Amino acid sequence: MKNATMIVLVLMIGFALMLAIGCVPTKVWIGSPTIQTAGNQYYVAQLEPLTMGHKFFVSFRLTVTNKTDKNLEIDWNKTRYVHNGRTRGVFVFKGIIPKDIKNLTIPSDTIPAESTYSKVISPYECLARAPIRDSSKGISKPGISAGIIPTGENGILLVVRQKGEEVVEKLTSNIQEKEVQ
Repeated sequence: MKNATMIVLVLMIGFALMLAIGCVPTKVWIGSPTIQTAGNQYYVAQLEPLTMGHKFFVSFRLTVTNKTDKNLEIDWNKTRYVHNGRTRGVFVFKGIIPKDIKNLTIPSDTIPAESTYSKVISPYECLARAPIRDSSKGISKPGISAGIIPTGENGILLVVRQKGEEVVEKLTSNIQEKEVQ
């Protein structure tokens, strides 16, 4: 009889745990607006927060359409990540050299006349750095990846040049974390 009572008790606790786990809210991240657009006589820029397969935002897709008949250049050394109204450093992207970030010698990107440019960028401030691992164990994941973009106002202070003239646009999106049942 003692064993039967113990089995029933274990089953009841297990059932209660399964019910409790099923009721745990799930968190979702929402960007509003999903794509922010700004423009001027030189270009139209769009900024879209991206999850890149995660449940949270880690990067942005920047798309710039050159409306002129001359080339434009994005100045990555002056372009800044904006969080809650404050500039918080530069953006990083695939192919960038760490030395260029440190020395602020990031090469500009050229947008040819009347064409569209797009790049996935991440705030340097939000980078996730993996702990040092023993490569002899076969772990070959990169040590740095895009990290979680915090809740609040997030965006870009975009600096674009044409023939020495700088044109600045600010694009932001409000990122919220919500619980859903």
